[in-house]
Amino acid sequence: MIDFDRTEDPFEWKPGLDALPEFVPTAEYTDLLLRCDAAYADILTDDVLNYRMTDLKAVIDQYMELFHEVEMELKFYERFDRFFYLFDAVHTCYLFMDKEGWNAFFALDDYKKFDMSVERDLTNWLFSYKDLNETIVKHLFYNSDCDCNSHDYYRISHLGIHMHKEDLVQIFEFSTLYTEHYAQLLKQYMDITWEEFLSYTKEDQMYFLRDNLFYYILRSRDKDYAPLP
Repeated sequence: MIDFDRTEDPFEWKPGLDALPEFVPTAEYTDLLLRCDAAYADILTDDVLNYRMTDLKAVIDQYMELFHEVEMELKFYERFDRFFYLFDAVHTCYLFMDKEGWNAFFALDDYKKFDMSVERDLTNWLFSYKDLNETIVKHLFYNSDCDCNSHDYYRISHLGIHMHKEDLVQIFEFSTLYTEHYAQLLKQYMDITWEEFLSYTKEDQMYFLRDNLFYYILRSRDKDYAPLP
């Protein structure tokens, strides 16, 4: 067993054993490297990585086993890195699309069950799905300046992976709805003071909104959130 781990520091991996001048590859190493290079070329089919969900799933099904093989060798060798990073990005995108797509579907379904002209229902809905909104923001808004976004595909990964907008319909619909209501509440209550917040009692309608709304106003002012006493 080789006592070596180039990945000990997650922020700065060391050069691999295969970068040493005296490195002599084994038959197993060469076979794995050839398979990784072929997979990398297959996934990286063009300058822009455009996918439909079915295509993304096919890539994952085809190369997941190879990915797990490579995971076992990463701490020793560096020439598998490019396949590892690319496949990991594809897999991360698939998980985002699948999980948050369903979460957006359920959030939109919940939205239809309540009268959102009632402020208490609206703030409860916003607060319930704040984590979903923040996850979506990290993927969509981080990449919002990509030139490709004006066409049929939208970039959702810093590694340049784009998804067809038809596969993003639920996520886009949720994000738009959430943002519009969020902006509406901020515009209405941005000038309220902490003293006014704390002065509400159960006799006031605002009392039942304040915990949820407080979160958004704090976030808009770049402050940490903690529930009101």
